[in-house]
Amino acid sequence: MNLFLSLKQRFSHHGIKDKIVTILWITFIWTLIRAFKFIETYASKIDSAEFSEGMLSGILIIIAAGLILGASLVFLWERWLRKMAYLKAMFFILLFYSFVFFTFYFLEQVLTEVSKSNQSMAAPELKEVFNLTLLVNYIYWLVITFLTILFLLIRDKFGPITFVNFLKGKYLRPKREERIFMFMDLKSSTTIAEQLGEERYFNFLNDTFSIATPAILATKGEIYQYVGDEIVISWITKNGLKRANCISCYYKMITLLNDKFDFFDKKYGIQPQFKAGLHFGNVITGEMGIVKREIVYSGDVLNTASRIQSLCNEMNTEILISNDLIKLINLSFLNKKIKYIGNTNLRGKQEKVELVTLVNIST
Repeated sequence: MNLFLSLKQRFSHHGIKDKIVTILWITFIWTLIRAFKFIETYASKIDSAEFSEGMLSGILIIIAAGLILGASLVFLWERWLRKMAYLKAMFFILLFYSFVFFTFYFLEQVLTEVSKSNQSMAAPELKEVFNLTLLVNYIYWLVITFLTILFLLIRDKFGPITFVNFLKGKYLRPKREERIFMFMDLKSSTTIAEQLGEERYFNFLNDTFSIATPAILATKGEIYQYVGDEIVISWITKNGLKRANCISCYYKMITLLNDKFDFFDKKYGIQPQFKAGLHFGNVITGEMGIVKREIVYSGDVLNTASRIQSLCNEMNTEILISNDLIKLINLSFLNKKIKYIGNTNLRGKQEKVELVTLVNIST
């Protein structure tokens, strides 16, 4: 049972579940495209048994191809585009796509010949231009594949939840909503930057945030901003409170980074450590900008959360949370207990804010 729970947590931590869902969506959409294209091409034979057999073999082939290409896209191609020179990445993607396309195109022809008992559905004149048909299909699915890659890159640019909100036009008009914000800042960032130099420090931050991001996705968080060595994460309040997601996110990120201790030690000789501040309240949310549109949050809660985070060093703790927020959270999901810091003056605010931190129950 413990092994099952451990595997389940690891599965969730690394975002595998989200990747599999993405692969299934790609396969489903490609299957619909294949079905509509087949119906359009052979509409005159739609009542024949040959049509049904051809449709079935075509659907089975595209499902298999969708699963393979979708998995390649999610697990390999996106990483190639980030890590390799662009032209080199595109060459390998094109090579991989071509291999899969011609393999499954050949299998589809074989299945069609095996499953039919009568004359081929394809008219004689179609066979005469088989090479042209093959080229058209190759280009057709190549365009769909690259449009899928583009779609996923745009989704990753905005973040899955924010991207869906853009598509829905949810924030075309500003709206008031209650949100939780967590400001996370890298400890000793100035010292680390001086030690590594500009380029290695940039790569250090990129590796750090890339490794930690699955924890944000697993806890339904939305990445609002990267500001140098700081990351701002937000939740609709109900999502952040569910299973203590807003705080679990911090500890899951730390766990993922600790799991990569050897990687950071070998590559940089430094381990990333973060301090975090959390608060919640009402904000005005809306799209802003003309050339580069963004979803922007406006409200005092952001300033308060940022200033809470800035007190971590002074309070000698890694995480500080407003008491107003912690009162709403079910701590049974965290295996932690509250340690009260007390009422504290925050820079620029007249009223004091009561702060708490979390410690292990055994402490």
